[in-house]
Amino acid sequence: MSKRLDWLDIGKGLGMLLVMFGHADIPAPLKTYIYTFHLPLFFFLSGYLYKKEKFPSLKVFLTKRTKSLILPYLAFSIVAYLWFILLNHLGLANYDNNLLTPLLGSVIAERKSIWNVHTGALWFVACLFCTELLFYFISKISRTKMVIALLLLVSSILGCFYNKTVGQPLPWNMDVAMISVGFYGAGHLYKEFNQNLERFNQLKTFVVLLVVNIGTGCLNYVLTGERVDFYNSSLGNIVLFYLSAFSGIGAFVILIKRMKKNKVLQYIGKNSFIYLAFHQKIVFFIFSLMIQRSVLNVDTIADYPIVEGFLYTLITVVILVPAVYAINHYFPFMLGKTKRRNTREISLSAY
Repeated sequence: MSKRLDWLDIGKGLGMLLVMFGHADIPAPLKTYIYTFHLPLFFFLSGYLYKKEKFPSLKVFLTKRTKSLILPYLAFSIVAYLWFILLNHLGLANYDNNLLTPLLGSVIAERKSIWNVHTGALWFVACLFCTELLFYFISKISRTKMVIALLLLVSSILGCFYNKTVGQPLPWNMDVAMISVGFYGAGHLYKEFNQNLERFNQLKTFVVLLVVNIGTGCLNYVLTGERVDFYNSSLGNIVLFYLSAFSGIGAFVILIKRMKKNKVLQYIGKNSFIYLAFHQKIVFFIFSLMIQRSVLNVDTIADYPIVEGFLYTLITVVILVPAVYAINHYFPFMLGKTKRRNTREISLSAY
């Protein structure tokens, strides 16, 4: 990846840290704030990487995305399923349904159900595929950027309408994809107008956007009592949701573009798929179990959930380094590769 796109790896690295931190047992107000923008930010950054010319036909799109998203999703889902079976055998999983249900659920990919009790954050990968597929069709039938923007708006309206009137998760999280494609498409359009928008890459713009992000995010929660949460089909007030999400994206794009090269964040960003797959259902679960069994004595930090959240996140970053190395070098097929690849090249939507 060229140096001019280092900020994308930094952004994905920072976004993944926020995902892991948000999944820890941190104070509710902080979690509420993080959720206002962290997944929209991921979709936005993924959309920035979309290149229409790479997909001259639907066949090419499906071939490439099956290799880079669906096959890795299924591979990591199988690992998650085997882990779930082990926990169930040890009496550590409370599951009363047929044990084959989650295995079939990896294919159905319907979040928040008995089908996907094992996959954790992997629901995002299935949703990302549907988001990209939806954007592929939008970009194919649109002759101008204005038409693209209009169709993105229509999809977002339909997605929000479904969310508010039905709210039932759809297979492969298509209900979320109808909403997230707006952020994905915004990332793509941002790339098209990047040079014109660079004049807003200033500290004062960052401050204004951050204030709007925090203010509208807090107001959304106060007025509706809902925390924005794609997984749980919760958006709160739609207008405030979008204001908070886009202002948060804008603020953090300015932040990561102004940051100096950071090898740690770039490493996490380039290996975001592995961190996404393993952090919640495996690493965090082991930490929690060790704390419950008093294997780890964290009484001194239990009263400080922010510190505990930071520790969970930091230790996860470090402890998964061997897994990142092993998968990249010995099990590249899990990432849709047929041969070893440098760890610099492995991330969500890196293709």
